[in-house]
Amino acid sequence: MIPYNKLNPFWKKKYGKRVQRIPISTGLGCPNRSKGNRLNGCIFCDPTGSGFAAESPVMPIEDQIKTMIKRTEGKYGADILFAVYLQSYTNTYASVDHLKSILDSLFIDERIRILDISTRPDCVEEEKLDLIASYRQKADILIEYGLQSVNRKTLNDLNRGHTLADFVDAILRTKKRGIDTLAHMILDLPQDTLDDVVEASQILSALSINGVKLHSLYVVKGTELEKRVNQGQYELLSFAEFAEREITFLEYLDPSIVIHRLCSEPPKDVAEGNWGMLKIEIIQEIEKRMNERNTYQGKRFDYLKQ
Repeated sequence: MIPYNKLNPFWKKKYGKRVQRIPISTGLGCPNRSKGNRLNGCIFCDPTGSGFAAESPVMPIEDQIKTMIKRTEGKYGADILFAVYLQSYTNTYASVDHLKSILDSLFIDERIRILDISTRPDCVEEEKLDLIASYRQKADILIEYGLQSVNRKTLNDLNRGHTLADFVDAILRTKKRGIDTLAHMILDLPQDTLDDVVEASQILSALSINGVKLHSLYVVKGTELEKRVNQGQYELLSFAEFAEREITFLEYLDPSIVIHRLCSEPPKDVAEGNWGMLKIEIIQEIEKRMNERNTYQGKRFDYLKQ
């Protein structure tokens, strides 16, 4: 039994066949790296802007899409649908005209049914959201917002460059336009407690977001995070602690919210994480522990006034 609202079955039920994300790199950069501050972005962010799976932004976007489609067809066959995923850095960090030119170049295959945009909650001005909403006739649209933690001190320590209020504001303005929303969360941040994890689950449920991506904290070489870990400023959590936080988060989460990811798998040549486990091993272990406890997503979802 899958004890949570897992993405692949959700998409297959909605669209009638497998939907595969294809990551695209726009090369737009990030405003948090452009502020001239000492840390130059989030302390955990890698030089590629967390775009490990995508092609180089030097490659034209249409060629990236064609390459990714061909690669995906080789694995799953041609009878599938696609979600174009603008993945690395901040994919609304551009002028409206430039952003429009990028979005206009995406729909080169009739099987592209979803436009998935990853960005920051402090980089979605009204005119950009209006532009993105104008593509709803071409595809279903999802905007992913990095949050990571709801604790103000943690956000400051991570050098996120935005607040929880910024995130809430972005979610509400996005939802007003009929665009689905998703939150990225790191559940094993050493600065956070289990209470922070519970509060995060409750806040996201109260906001009626559509999806979440959960992942563990991994340490990329050359980052400020690696420096702090090596200096003993942070003691990374064990897998058992991560599993407990993840299960608790799911128990408090609205069961209608789709889980797009339980964990990620960083490339071993540039990052350390996941306690030496493969992504599939972590997923299987989380599911196993939940089933052994007879628990599931939404088991403790009884705190909102319906």
